[in-house]
Amino acid sequence: MPPKSGFIAGEQILLHYLEWDPAQAGEGAMHSAQFQDNDELPLVLLHGLGTTADSWRLVAAHLGRRHPVIAFDLRGHGHSDKPDDGYDLGTVAEDVVQGMAAIGLGQVALVGHGWGAKVALMLAVLHPALVSHLVLVDCPFVEPRHWPGMTRERFVRETAPQEMYASRATFLDIMQKEMADFWSPEVEEIVLATVQEQPDGSVKALLKLENQRLIRIALWEDRALSYYGKVMCPVLLVPAAAHPQPGGQPPEKLERQEEFAIAKGYMAAQVARMIHDCSVLWMPNTTHDIQLQRPRKLAAAIASFVKKQ
Repeated sequence: MPPKSGFIAGEQILLHYLEWDPAQAGEGAMHSAQFQDNDELPLVLLHGLGTTADSWRLVAAHLGRRHPVIAFDLRGHGHSDKPDDGYDLGTVAEDVVQGMAAIGLGQVALVGHGWGAKVALMLAVLHPALVSHLVLVDCPFVEPRHWPGMTRERFVRETAPQEMYASRATFLDIMQKEMADFWSPEVEEIVLATVQEQPDGSVKALLKLENQRLIRIALWEDRALSYYGKVMCPVLLVPAAAHPQPGGQPPEKLERQEEFAIAKGYMAAQVARMIHDCSVLWMPNTTHDIQLQRPRKLAAAIASFVKKQ
């Protein structure tokens, strides 16, 4: 079921979104009357840093059979506007609130991945009446300042990806090596949505490097640990990690991928204890891009979580 594509003019920026409507009713944007005809809870999906609404295509293909689903291109990403400021979590969350209102959404189940999970967490705290369920998929659960051995400069500068690639083939070769375990034509289409081919054949990332830097600065300065205890709705955490070993200790430094995965498990367990109503779906042996590697399992978990509560 291919999604519909639309744009919403908010107070500050133009937001692009994808929409999966089980009823396939009407053309163009989905309006509030259509939501009222569907008894299933609408789902709003927020992508991670550097990706787009397209990153949810594989998950939405399952969820969209029953639930109305909306996935936004967040500020600076995809086909949404790319201003030079406003990349703090609060401003990005308000973009989503305005987008939801323009579409005619009331209360929703909110799902975020990575950076989008931090945006979703902020939105749920600021606007509790709008969020009935919150799903945080491989969220950076604890502020980077508390990660073992992490410094502000390392977090902001050293992890920045390329902005330009010599060609489409060069870009795809890099992406395919990173996602070798789950690469497919569908995944290729999804990652191509993050770049734009230039007249000379080179490929440029849609997220500007400077805007990504601003996002990372905002993440470093964020105080997420103070939010978890304020979330009023049920929460599902989905870390790409195994349950921590009883009596074990987190790694003293984060240099290798395995160390990040182990530390992530401890962080998720710590956060789960801070949330009033929290469930955890542990996803060991999985990369950060759970929605691409395990879309069916993730979709089933989201649908089950929303249905049970």
